[in-house]
Parts: sequence; structure tokens; C-alpha cells
Amino acid sequence: MSFPPRALRRKPGRSPGWVLPVLVFVLSGLSLAIFWPSFQELPVPPESRPYLVYRGDRHDFPVVVERGEAYVPFSFIKEVIDPNAFYDKDGVVVVTTANQVVKMKTGSLTGYVNRHPVELKFPVVLEGKEPYIPGSTLEILYPVSVSLKEEAGVFRVRQLDEDRVVAPVVSRAFVRVRSTMLSERAGRVEAGDEVEIFETAGRWARIETWSGVAGWLPVSCLGEKETRRAEGRPSGEYVPTPFDGRKVVLVWEQVERRTPDPSGIGPMEGLNVVSPTWFRLGEKPGEVENYADSRYVAWAHSQGYQVWALFSNSFELERTRAVLRSSDFRDKVISQILIYAEVYSLDGINIDFENVYKDDAPYLTQFVRELTPLLHEQGLTVSMDVTVKSQSPTWSLCYERKRLSEVLDYIMLMAYDQYGATSKVAGPVSAIPWTEWTIEKTLEEVPKEKLVLGIPFYTRLWKETKEGASVTVSQKAMGMESAEQWFLSEKVTPVLQTETGLRYAEKTSGSVTYRMWLEDEDSVRRRLDLARAYDLAGVAAWRRGFERKSVWNVISDYPK
Repeated sequence: MSFPPRALRRKPGRSPGWVLPVLVFVLSGLSLAIFWPSFQELPVPPESRPYLVYRGDRHDFPVVVERGEAYVPFSFIKEVIDPNAFYDKDGVVVVTTANQVVKMKTGSLTGYVNRHPVELKFPVVLEGKEPYIPGSTLEILYPVSVSLKEEAGVFRVRQLDEDRVVAPVVSRAFVRVRSTMLSERAGRVEAGDEVEIFETAGRWARIETWSGVAGWLPVSCLGEKETRRAEGRPSGEYVPTPFDGRKVVLVWEQVERRTPDPSGIGPMEGLNVVSPTWFRLGEKPGEVENYADSRYVAWAHSQGYQVWALFSNSFELERTRAVLRSSDFRDKVISQILIYAEVYSLDGINIDFENVYKDDAPYLTQFVRELTPLLHEQGLTVSMDVTVKSQSPTWSLCYERKRLSEVLDYIMLMAYDQYGATSKVAGPVSAIPWTEWTIEKTLEEVPKEKLVLGIPFYTRLWKETKEGASVTVSQKAMGMESAEQWFLSEKVTPVLQTETGLRYAEKTSGSVTYRMWLEDEDSVRRRLDLARAYDLAGVAAWRRGFERKSVWNVISDYPK
């Protein structure tokens, strides 16, 4: 389908000589016109397109009418109604809520709601490069009603899920485009009419009539206001509840190819979730590698643990981009995750996409918005791991943390690797004051009831080798037991370092200096104290096997 060309506006020409006397005459009578208006309706030019009226405003978005159906541009939906609406290069319009994913391909009368086909009365069509959405489809996507009044030149979109403030008109008056008597007229109201009020500013009220006249009206023309309850259908959106009424206490289980035999795993007091690293994007776009083990799930459930399998992007930039930017590949990946979640009786999915192009951030958010409602439909909890805020384009700026937190159940803050494996300077994995700073920065975008603090069970042994005037720095990651053994073998006694809140030790032998900031029961206790102090949703530790058994005694007291 193609739309007729937009109406052309007449270009102004040179003013004739009689304009000035007429202008003087008009201006001389302006004050009379203000107070003694002739209530003649301004005609609607037949070649004009209808005005789009929404929440008391006349919008400039063009409305196209074909065969009695009004179409609105996607930009209106994106900018005014739903900032999360999405349109991609495959010609697919995607609308996501907390419990639904709606997909509509341009030119097709078949749409998909949570992957189930539905028939549309009119298709989404293209005018130029922009998709236009039928008004009747708007009523399916959102809690709105639409009405086209061609004779008045108005297409009205009205929100149904909000309480309305209405008032009667007590005296005949003009509705103005702006809140001034000198503004052009948008229409008129008569005594006895009822209007909806959206805003009051001084002596003016921004209103809308049932016929679609929208603009500003003097407050003196209105009677007593009345609030009416919303008439729209319930949204039915998924509202996540706190995990079983408790704080989340999760530990990640690192799986390269084979899941460890759980029979060798001892008790982990206080734990309620295990997250094995089972799924990752494959080399072929759209494929998901699967390393899940049903025996591990059975063991976890027998211990009272939920299983939130980790789903990784393999930390591959191009592999991730290929999937995120394709509607078809996103669908294919999501389908596999949904199948695996059902086959293995999983309780949740933990999304771990790291090393992502900065300009792919909106696509990553869209992927999460498309995946999460479908997982919710299967009763799964959905969480996502994010790094500490920094200026790194691929390791931090790739996360739209606020938008992600709006749809996810939990955000896991990986508050570690303050000094990572590639650092040229020795330093702690996660100093306690630095950890608190990362919490505060993340809480600027993520609500506390969704934020889970990631804590390290590992440390790093740093080796500084002096060669003349230069120093070469290298490191090795260690679990708690290995680190303690190093202290003992080197006969070094760690001491509490005030500025980091961690036990620290160093040893110099010739041209080599070793440094270590230890993670132990005391550092875990300090991190749990931070989670309590900020009333966070819980904690998550990387990873099982790095901890000492006695650490679980500390964790068992959380969140007491």
C-alpha cells in the first residue's frame, strides 16, 4: 500500500499595497475581538490531514487516512506513548510489556503475541522509510481508544488506564492553541459541555473535549472539577515479587564443558540459588551452545536451591552484534533458551552479556525486553549481570542500566576486579570503600529491591619485577585456601589495611615484590554488611570452589 502525497502549503507572496490599511483596521479592533468574539467555527481545509490529539495536545505527527482507517507514524508511538517501542532493519515493529512481546512485520496481516499468531484487520505499512501503525492496532497494543472524526479534522487517541479529571463548561468560550487570548483558536465550547483537564497553569487549563478539540481554556469558564476512575482494561502486567520473601543468596558455578559432579559439593548454609554457566552464544549466528546437566538440577532442587542457569554471549563482540541486530536471530536464540528452560526444569535465567559494542546498547536492551516476558510466562526469574559504571565503551557503557532494571527481576552488580587481570598496577580485587561507591553509583539507576551485590571469593597474587628503572606487573588469581597457603609458605602475616578494609601482605625477594589483598571470612562479612545497610535484594558470589567452607557460616547469618 502507498499513501497519497502530503498536501502542499501555499508559499507567501509579496503583500499588495492595500494590506497596511487593512492591518491597521484589524489591529484597532483587536481588543474588541478578544472580548466580543464571533463564535464562527474555523473551517477545516479539505486537503488537510487530521490533527492528532492526545492528552489535551494537538501533535504535529502526520495522520494518514486510507479506506476509513487512520494510520499514525511509528515516531508518535516511540516519542509520545512508548519509548520502548522498537523498529529494526528487518521491517519488524516490536512492542514489549512486562508480560507480552508483540511483533508485526510491515505489509503482513499476521502479527505475533508471545510467538502466537494473531490476525490484524489492517497491516503496518511503510511511507518512505517510516512504518505507520493502524489506529485499530493501537487499541490492541496499548490501553487506548481511538476515534477518527474526519469532518472535524481530528484523530483522537485517548488513554484508558488513567483516572480522569473532568469539569463542566459554564460559559461559552474559545479554546486556544496556547495559554493566551492572543493565540489562535483551536475550537470552541458551549455552556454545558464537559471537558477533560490535563493541566492547570495560572488562569488557564489545558483541556480536551469529547469531539477532540484540544488546547487551553480560561479556568473561569469551568465549573467544579470531578475525578473519575480509569475505565480501561487492567494491564495484566507481570509484577515480580521478592524471591520467596527472602534475600537472594546466589553462587555461580563455573562450567567450561562439563558440569562438576554435585555429590562432591558440601553444604552451603544460607544459599538459595545456584547459577551454572551452561548456555552461550555459538559461533554460528542464532545458535546457542548448551552444557546443561539434568543431574545437577535434580541435586540442586533436592538441596532446596533454585537453578538460574547463566546465559553468556561468549564475550564475543561481533558474535553478539550479529544476534542483537537481527530480529530473526533474536527470535531463534530466545526460542532455544525457552526450550532449554523447560527441558531442564530451570527456575530462572541469568543473562551475562559482557564485552558488547557501546552502540549495540539499545539492541541489548531490546533483546532483554523480548526475552524476559516469555521467560516470565514460563514462571522463570530473570536476572542480568552488569559491570561497575566506568568510561569503558564495551565493558560498561554498553548497559542501559535504568531501562534494563525496568523489565528484569534482578540486576547483579559485579562489584569486583577493581584491579583486573590486565592491570599494570597491583591492587585489590574489590576494596570495601570502592565497593560501597559502586553500590551508590548503581543505585542512581537501579532500585535497591532489584539490586544484588556481586562479591568475590577470589583474590590475586601480584608480582612486580623490577628491571632497571621499569617494573613489570603480572598476577595470578587464587581462591581463599590457596591464598592462605601462600601466606603460610612464605611466612608472611597479613594485616588489616585501613584504606581498603582488607587484610594485606607483601614480600620482597631480590628484584621481585609480591603483594596480596586477601578475600576471606572478614571481607565477606563486610560486604554482607553493605548489602544490609543499603537494603539490597541480596548477594551473588563468583564463584563456588574459590571459598573456604567456613565462609558459609558467615553467609548463613545473612540477612539476619
